[in-house]
Amino acid sequence: MTAYHDYLIVLSPSESVTNSIKQLKNSSARVIGEYEGHYAKAHITIQYWPRKRSVWIDPMIPKLERDLQNLSPIILDLNGFDFFDHQYNPTIYAKINSTPLTEVWFKQLRKYFSRQDFIPHITIAKSIPNKAFNKLWPYFQKLEWNEQIKIDRLTILRRDTIGHDKSYKKIKEIPFNSRYDFYTFANSKHKAPASVEKQSASPQFSLF
Repeated sequence: MTAYHDYLIVLSPSESVTNSIKQLKNSSARVIGEYEGHYAKAHITIQYWPRKRSVWIDPMIPKLERDLQNLSPIILDLNGFDFFDHQYNPTIYAKINSTPLTEVWFKQLRKYFSRQDFIPHITIAKSIPNKAFNKLWPYFQKLEWNEQIKIDRLTILRRDTIGHDKSYKKIKEIPFNSRYDFYTFANSKHKAPASVEKQSASPQFSLF
């Protein structure tokens, strides 16, 4: 019998952002104790494919590689923090500034996936109890983070659906078309004035 796997399709931020998110997760755990997702690596979720067989997914990858050559790398601005209020078990995340150009880029990406509506973000503390959220959010509420990042590839992760190891392993990285400039590409789809690329340093984070 062919084993089932869970697949996660993500955009992976730069190493500096990944390290900053790790610092924030560690600081969060010191405030509220251990929580699910504490050790998950920073990412922007694009699509979740639960309980799939590799014989179904593997043939799709070459087509996805060809399709993603129609997309430029993307430049994103991290802009502070926010949370999803689910009434119970809110989620705190690093906020990505939405602009007409990033919106049109994600619209192009979504053409190749079934998930049509999502807010790009980087999760820090997912679905934590309200009591933990009320302790943690005041720290994030006053914390500033403004940094620009470039993402030039899409990553496919996989784990066994049934098993003790619930960590995802990278099975494929698919680059976007490096010959395309993000602003030129997005403006060609949006017909808007070009943005000016910024440079910023990665901060060192502590909630205390």
